[in-house]
Amino acid sequence: MTIEGNIPEDKSGLVGDNTADGKGLVSIETLPNEILSQIFGYLDRAPPSYNIDELHDEPHFDITKSGDSPLKACSLVSRRWRAVSKSVLFKHAQFIVRKHATRSIMLTQQIKPFLNFLVSDSLRNVTSFSLLVYDNKITDNPKGERRDDDFADFWSSLFQTIDPINLLIVAPPEALGALSSCRIILTDAWNFDCPCHYLRLQKIPGSGQGNAPKLTSDSEAGGSVPQFSGPSVRDHQPDPYPKSPALFDLRAWNKLLLNEGSFIKAYATYEFWLRKAPSDLIGASAHNDKALISPTIRDMEYIALFPLCSHFADLSEHLPRLDRLYCQLIPRNQILSDPKKMVQVESEDLWMERNASYASLMRELFNSPPSDNYQHLKIFESGDAADRAAWGMAVEYVKRAGNGWMVGGDGIFVRNPEDIKPPEGEIGEEPSTFQGSLIRWAWNGTAELPVSAYPLYDHPMGP
Repeated sequence: MTIEGNIPEDKSGLVGDNTADGKGLVSIETLPNEILSQIFGYLDRAPPSYNIDELHDEPHFDITKSGDSPLKACSLVSRRWRAVSKSVLFKHAQFIVRKHATRSIMLTQQIKPFLNFLVSDSLRNVTSFSLLVYDNKITDNPKGERRDDDFADFWSSLFQTIDPINLLIVAPPEALGALSSCRIILTDAWNFDCPCHYLRLQKIPGSGQGNAPKLTSDSEAGGSVPQFSGPSVRDHQPDPYPKSPALFDLRAWNKLLLNEGSFIKAYATYEFWLRKAPSDLIGASAHNDKALISPTIRDMEYIALFPLCSHFADLSEHLPRLDRLYCQLIPRNQILSDPKKMVQVESEDLWMERNASYASLMRELFNSPPSDNYQHLKIFESGDAADRAAWGMAVEYVKRAGNGWMVGGDGIFVRNPEDIKPPEGEIGEEPSTFQGSLIRWAWNGTAELPVSAYPLYDHPMGP
């Protein structure tokens, strides 16, 4: 954080002046630093990047900006107030990587003065850290080239200095891929309106350094895992079994949020369904391009605005080992009413891809028995409304099928974990649609969609 402007000197001569009746003035300047620091603590508030509605909206670089910063304003009152408030002020820190007109500077070199400042001023107790990257050609290689492990030293130096429980990266897809050691397909990038994506990682306070084992096979991971495929933006051949990226490996993250923004622009192109989005979320079409997220992650939120079904299938068909999965595929803003965003876009195409995306997920979720990592999933939640016609059919089916499931609200099914049947049924028993660990299946209510999802389902468990 950079504070600009001159900080006035303390007006200590006014402190404790006597009034006409001989009694001393009561001034905040008479308080000891410990009490003053406690007062400033009441001005501490969560940064804008903690706002879940913002994180679930279309990504933008202004997510960390706030028009109301009382603690920062206090730090400008005097040098004393600045010194006392710094420990609270820098609990939430950010670093911005700007574009350079001539050449890219190594990220480790750019952030070194900032990290030195945190150490010298004893401000290493950073709770949340945001990295805003405007430079899509970001590098940490002195030759300017890119390798899979380019940013290992950067993440190592960062986490040796601070230990945030909340890390947010706001960056163009190409830069985000480099920072997370992912191979990004850029062939069709011009078809997508995605100036930046969000990647947020969270961990339990005090969990410290990640000690997760390196996974080298699907069987060790408990099933299929997120994978990355070419064509690659790198020139060299990757190792057959690369290590997990340093970003995931150095800390025991347990929650991940990925917001890939709007796919709507791609729908205006010829044969839009063949387009490949620039994305960290890529399927397993090339075995040798495998990279793993941290096996400690058990909670994942995926947000995209009308992603192509072929793209969303990379998640639904290769689900990591999770306890909770949250998806949101419909915008919460007024983007569908913006004529500039909807030029040459057929709205029916958007809703058909939405329906097909959720259908691919539901087929995996309610396989009998659930396949791969779906057998471990306990909670599925969506930020979108379920199709009302399909939901009504699902309710009737649940009433007949039983197995502990109950309607918990509009668009919500729940069941008691004690009602879960073991996967091995009795001889001659018909496979149940409700096997697995799932105990909560929740939509954001129900609604009549512009294009109904009802015809897509050959069984009544679709949205």
